[in-house]
Amino acid sequence: MGEREELRIGELAAWRYPGRGSRRSGACVVMAHGFSLTRHDGLDGYAEAFAAAGHDVLAFDHRHLGDSGGERRQRFRTSEQLADWRAAIAHARGSSERVALWGFSFSGGHVATLAVSEPELAAAMVLCPFLDGLARVRSSSVRDVAWILPRAIADRAGRHVLVPVTGEPHEHAAMNLPGEAQGFRRAVPEGSPWRNQISPGVFLTVATHRPVRHAAKIRIPLWVGLGERDVSVSNRAVERLAQRAPQGELHRYDVDHFEPFVGADAERIAGDQVEWLGRVVG
Repeated sequence: MGEREELRIGELAAWRYPGRGSRRSGACVVMAHGFSLTRHDGLDGYAEAFAAAGHDVLAFDHRHLGDSGGERRQRFRTSEQLADWRAAIAHARGSSERVALWGFSFSGGHVATLAVSEPELAAAMVLCPFLDGLARVRSSSVRDVAWILPRAIADRAGRHVLVPVTGEPHEHAAMNLPGEAQGFRRAVPEGSPWRNQISPGVFLTVATHRPVRHAAKIRIPLWVGLGERDVSVSNRAVERLAQRAPQGELHRYDVDHFEPFVGADAERIAGDQVEWLGRVVG
């Protein structure tokens, strides 16, 4: 295990992992977690695997979440998170020749968006990415939509409204499909700053959140990881991303949405990503 350095990028709390070994790649992998999760919730294993292969790594928490600053706490805004990614990318470019991005779930959607809009990225990796919000809305019950919409409106109107991130199917929560509550419990270790609360304003526009529409514009090498038993994101959209991106490469795993952070599955997926990144950035 290598040593990681704690640093701040404005309000953002981050860990920097120096690449190790004699074959330093000169590349930096910028990482952040998915919806509500923090860098403590399984990112370390992936970051260590990249660092051991000679790549620098920068893993950060989005503002309002985890160890990062920002009031109000547990606030979620897509535009703010994309700005956080751009700040982290700019920081990485200050010391690295090439920058690759790594994102899971909602951050996988962020990475797909940034792969189009950010110039001169070396590569991108998306794991179980959230690419089609309309598909997620269609999988939600009328009861859940009717419950969350007034809270989302209140959040957007400036009230500090929080809802549970996850719960059982009979409970009100942002993510309450079968197995999602158990998945969060498996992925979040003891001592993590993760909280089962999030602001719901994003759900007013989630149906229009569809990064998959721009897949053909992603010109950089793109690693795409799909969980065969993933019910949290649209696997059809994940397949379309890999098919339409000119340099997309699809990798399938017999996992649900959260198992990529548990045990042997995490090690196998990280190993595949390290091997692929070595091929595309040298």
